[in-house]
Amino acid sequence: MFNLRQANLQDLEALIGLRLELLREAGDIKGDSDTTNLAEATRKYLGEKMPSGEFLA
Repeated sequence: MFNLRQANLQDLEALIGLRLELLREAGDIKGDSDTTNLAEATRKYLGEKMPSGEFLA
């Protein structure tokens, strides 16, 4: 059985990691590309949108 819950800001780093892995699997990130800027942009976006309810996970 699964327990589901809405993600919150404590899950932010896990969500960023999952997003980067998804983009790697989709071929949008090639190999060992530097993802620092993408991770930071995602962190900023989610940090703004999650508390307001505009992004749910």
